[in-house]
Amino acid sequence: MFSVVIALTIAAVIGYTAQVTGLCMVRGVSDWIRGRRLRLTAILIAGFWIYLFTPLLEYHEYSFLAVYPFHWSIPLGGFVFGVGAAINGACSISTATRLSSGDLRMVLTMLGWLAGWVLLIIADVEPDLRRTTYQLGLLPWFAVGALVLASILVYWKFRYRWRMWSGIMLVGIFAGVLFLYEPAWSPSDFVRDAGLNLMTGASSSPSLSRALILVAMLLGMTVGAWRFGRFRWVLPGGGEIGKHLGSGLMMGIGSALALGGNDFQLLLALPALSPASLSALAGMLAGIWLGAWLTMDRPNPHFTL
Repeated sequence: MFSVVIALTIAAVIGYTAQVTGLCMVRGVSDWIRGRRLRLTAILIAGFWIYLFTPLLEYHEYSFLAVYPFHWSIPLGGFVFGVGAAINGACSISTATRLSSGDLRMVLTMLGWLAGWVLLIIADVEPDLRRTTYQLGLLPWFAVGALVLASILVYWKFRYRWRMWSGIMLVGIFAGVLFLYEPAWSPSDFVRDAGLNLMTGASSSPSLSRALILVAMLLGMTVGAWRFGRFRWVLPGGGEIGKHLGSGLMMGIGSALALGGNDFQLLLALPALSPASLSALAGMLAGIWLGAWLTMDRPNPHFTL
């Protein structure tokens, strides 16, 4: 019982911190385009903090650190996911943070996401790849040392953005703890498994602990939204229903092909340097950049004679 309480508290802290820091790959790419590169850098390396717990990983069943080989469908899926996330205006985690802030358009995104997963499962398109055995080696010590050094340099040079950096790093640290307790706690994994079990019976129903972790995380996000005055009820307009259903569908199809959404890729697969995850994230970044460019507001052309 004590471990459950600790896990729920950690999930709430992750949710609160994700809300406060604006943890979102779409926002990170937008910042990068504008020359502000610290947010995306922090997001891409946050998952490596799991190696703070290397001694525990040695005694834990750490096969949840997913290592898959490269397959052409994986970066394609990442690209489709990225375009959908850019159109949606939010990736996996930030879809949950926006929903917790009262943005009900994200419900449509989640429904579209679920439909995308189900379509690919029914069509049997998802690649059947085998995991490879993950070896810790020297990577944990190098990763943690590099992260500590990077944090010191950020504090020294970008002290005015230290709160954002440290918040995203905190999400990575607590995510590592939570993965040791429940490897499938991420929001996209829960939505996928619950939806597929309900609609196709293709997976087992998520456990009660996973449901409670998701609720605790959403509560933490909601508290963060209230704390900083970000909570606003937003209803979808008539022209936005198709937009969010469609973008969610793309995110669902893309994450199915890429073997997971960006939360899974960043926090679990990337720290293992999985070739599949590296290619998936490259595709996601390219897709988000293209989607941001396609949806960018441009001035109307003006001609003079």
